[in-house]
Amino acid sequence: MIAGIDPGRWKIGVAFADGYALLFSAIIPAEKRTVLIKSFERGDWSLLEEWRQEGSIKNIEGRRAEKIYIGNGTSSREFAREFPFEYSKTDEYGTTLEARKIFWRLHPPGGIMKLVPLSLRTPPRNIDDLAAYAIILRAEGFSA
Repeated sequence: MIAGIDPGRWKIGVAFADGYALLFSAIIPAEKRTVLIKSFERGDWSLLEEWRQEGSIKNIEGRRAEKIYIGNGTSSREFAREFPFEYSKTDEYGTTLEARKIFWRLHPPGGIMKLVPLSLRTPPRNIDDLAAYAIILRAEGFSA
C-alpha cells in the first residue's frame, strides 16, 4: 500500500492506494496532525475514519504503508519535521487541478451538468485528499 500526504496550513489531505486504485482518503484538520502521525505509528487507520472522503477503512485495515510520498508545497517542511517515518518528497505543482479531474471521474455529473466543461466545474467539497492521491499517481508514474 502506498500513502500520499498533501500537507497544508489548515488541512492535510491523505490518500492510500494500491497501484492506481484509490483505497481510502481523508482530509484532516492541520491541528489534528498528531492523530495522523499516530495512525501511521500504530497502523490504526480507524483513527482517520471521522475525516473519510473516499473509499473505506476496510480497504486498508491490517496494512502498512510501504511507501510514503509527501507533497513539497505549503507547510510541507513543518509537517515533515514532525513526521518520523521515511518518505519521499514529491513535486505537488498542479495536483489541485489533477484532483479536480479525479473528483469528476469518481463522481461524474448527471443531467445538465454533463454539458458544463470540466474547467468550469467546481467540486462541491474540499479535494485535498484527492491532491494527495494525485501525488501518489505522479510519484508512481501514473497519470491522473
